[in-house]
Amino acid sequence: MQVGCLFQKPMNEIEVSGKHLTLRIVAFALAVVIGMTAFGVAFYQISNRKPGYYEITATRDETAPRYSNGVTFYCYFGGESSVIKEKLRISEALYSEALGRIYRLLDPRETYDGYVNLATLNQHPGETLALPAELFHALTDALERTEGQGYSILDGAIRSLWQELLYLEEPEAYDPLRNEEQQARFQAVYDALAAPDALRLQVVDAAAHTVRLEVSDALTAVLEKYEVEGPLLDLGSLREAYILQYVRDKLVEAGFVRGYLRTQRGLSLMLPETTEGELLLPGYADGAALDAAYVSLSNGAACCALRAFSVGDPGYYEIDGVLRHPNLGDTGDLARQLLTVWIVSPAGDVVDAAVKAAALFETPDDQLRQRLRDFGADGVWAAMIEADSPKTILADPLHPEAFHPLTDEGFSVAVP
Repeated sequence: MQVGCLFQKPMNEIEVSGKHLTLRIVAFALAVVIGMTAFGVAFYQISNRKPGYYEITATRDETAPRYSNGVTFYCYFGGESSVIKEKLRISEALYSEALGRIYRLLDPRETYDGYVNLATLNQHPGETLALPAELFHALTDALERTEGQGYSILDGAIRSLWQELLYLEEPEAYDPLRNEEQQARFQAVYDALAAPDALRLQVVDAAAHTVRLEVSDALTAVLEKYEVEGPLLDLGSLREAYILQYVRDKLVEAGFVRGYLRTQRGLSLMLPETTEGELLLPGYADGAALDAAYVSLSNGAACCALRAFSVGDPGYYEIDGVLRHPNLGDTGDLARQLLTVWIVSPAGDVVDAAVKAAALFETPDDQLRQRLRDFGADGVWAAMIEADSPKTILADPLHPEAFHPLTDEGFSVAVP
């Protein structure tokens, strides 16, 4: 027998002591009673529902296994237990159906049987396609809302380059700040997209929902030369906003009016009769994410909190003091730093909140504060944190009281 090893008898030679046999029997019986009681309590709680908020989980779907990833839905139910259980069943089916449909329609990369979706459009440039109404309205609405904002759904090629880089095991080696080949690749795609009529979505017949994605020969040549394979047309950070908007509308149509939807990327949308809720907003200091402030939301309000740092999710890294993240701008300015942007729409326009948040990430540093003021005057509550002052929350002058800083963490609110 080796020193330091625990010797055990073979299973067929294990001996059971006969000492304290009565006490052992009593202890065993007590354990059985406790176990049965715990099981009974758990069963009672499952079978007898009380009024309150319940998390609704989307059903599994092997044809789109990631369709519910990063989305959370809580709904309030009142009434008798039997009524609540029936509402749970109906809401789960409705939520799953709505989320699954809009997820597939707005997917820029994957096609699905029975669907003409955004990926179909990307894979058939130059062809006239009839789109489902939901996809047609989302694309035309996004084009209208983003015009002149600096953020474009036609910049999918640039987003593809960033996405390709963000999820590498060692992205720093290929970052444009250090890698001249990658810098030339990024710049060539920026320049090609900036050319007149390089890429556009042409509405052929609005009534029939027919469109055509037109790509210039020059852009096609650049994309082929630099092996850019991602989607050209991509809603980017607006995609989740259109998903939540669609799901919210379907839930409300069916009578589910108390609750809220959230995404891991930072979107929150309340159902219209949700009277009150507080939302913690993230900040970043000393190399770590932490709660910076909270806002009180009610009656269907929406919030978009975009950030340049990770809260445990992939797709973020830092190089030479510059944060890299999925919300990187499409302007070609590779060294800008904006830590976080918070846009609240009291009216519940989650798409407007997402557009304005994305636009701030596109705004040059010397224009950021003016744009923040402009957004506040446009009916939303707007705030942001800049990298050179990570504990100061800059709020638009009309709504500084809407953002409650966590002073114990050293945060404060200022007006630019």
